[in-house]
Amino acid sequence: MEKYDEYLKDPKKYVAFLNELMLEKNATDMYLTFNEPPTLRIMEEVNRQKDLPKLDDTMLNKIALTLMNKTGLDYFEKHGSLDLWVGYKERRYRVNISRQRGHIMIVSRLLRNTIPTLEALNLPPIFKQLAYRENGIVFLAWPTGSWKSTTLAAVIEEINMNKKKHILTIEDPIEYIFEPKESIIDQKELGKDVSSFSNAMKYALRQRPDVILFWEMRDLESIRNAILLSETWHLVLTTVHARSSEQALNKIIGSFPPEEQTHIRTQLSENMAAIVVQKLLKRIDKPGLVLWQEVLINTTAVTNLIKENKLNQLKSIMYTNRISWGMQVMEESLIQLFEEKKISLEQALEAANDPAYIKRELINRGYLR
Repeated sequence: MEKYDEYLKDPKKYVAFLNELMLEKNATDMYLTFNEPPTLRIMEEVNRQKDLPKLDDTMLNKIALTLMNKTGLDYFEKHGSLDLWVGYKERRYRVNISRQRGHIMIVSRLLRNTIPTLEALNLPPIFKQLAYRENGIVFLAWPTGSWKSTTLAAVIEEINMNKKKHILTIEDPIEYIFEPKESIIDQKELGKDVSSFSNAMKYALRQRPDVILFWEMRDLESIRNAILLSETWHLVLTTVHARSSEQALNKIIGSFPPEEQTHIRTQLSENMAAIVVQKLLKRIDKPGLVLWQEVLINTTAVTNLIKENKLNQLKSIMYTNRISWGMQVMEESLIQLFEEKKISLEQALEAANDPAYIKRELINRGYLR
C-alpha cells in the first residue's frame, strides 16, 4: 500500500481511511490486531483485508493515541481498556481499545445513523408493552453484536415519542444521541459525566427520572442499585451477558453472597418485568441478518418459580404461555425461522441451547425422520 508510509506520519488520515472502508464495505465491526491486516465483520463473518499491510506496534500505538484524549489515555494506562466513540461523516463509531499479548488491540463498531423504531426492527409487540410499563427491570441478554443497544434505543425512542417522562441514560460510551420529543432525556457518559455506573445509579433517585437505561450490570453494586430503583417505581432497562433466561437469573442471583441470595430472589421475582435473550443469524433466503429471541415475562407462575429457586422449570412456563402472554422459547423461535426457510437446520441446531429439543420437534412436525 503506497500510502502506508504517509499514514504512519499522519495516523489521523489512516483512521479516516479505515472509517471510510467500513462504510464502503457495509461492515458492522472492524478489528485492528497486531501482525494482521485490518479485518472487517460483514454479514456476521470476519474478512481480512489482505490487500492492506499488516499492522505493527508503531501503527497500532499511533492509532490509539490519535483516538484517545489525555483523560482517556490516563484511564487506559490505569485500567488497560477504554471505551469511546468517534465521529466521521455524521456517523458514530463505538471503539474499544485494549491489549492482547502486550500489543494494542482496537475494535470499532459502526452505529446506525438514525435511531430505529420498534417497527423498523420488526420486534415483537411485547417490546411496546414493556416500553409503557411504569416500573420493573427489563433485562436484554446475549453478547456484543446482538442488537442489544439498538433494541434498547428503540424502546427508549418509543417512550420518547409517546410518553411524557424523564429518561436518564448511563452509558459507556454514549451511542445514540436522542432528540427529546414528548419526553426529556439526559444522557450521562462514564468517565466524562460520571465516575462509575454504581455511583450514577446511586444518585439517580435524586434526579427524579421515570425511566433509567444503563448498558450493562458490571458489578454487584450495579445490580443492587438496579433492583432498588425498580422497587421505587422506576422502569429500568439494562443488559446482561447470558445465553438464556435461566442463565441470566442464575448469573444475577449468583453474584450475591449465599446469605443474601434468598432475599435477592424475592426482590427479583417481585420487580423483574421481563428477560429477552436475542441473537442475530445470517439469512439463507436473501442477504441480511435475522433476529431470534427468547422472551420471559414475569407472571405469577414465574414469580413463584424464582422465589422457590426452580429456574429449570421456566422453559415450560414460557412454552405454555407463548400465546396468552407473548412468551417465546428460544428453540421455538429457531424452529419458526427454519420453517420460514430463513435459516438452515445446521444454524438452528448450532444456535440452540437444547438442539435435541429442536430435533424432536422437527421429527414430530414431519421435517426429519
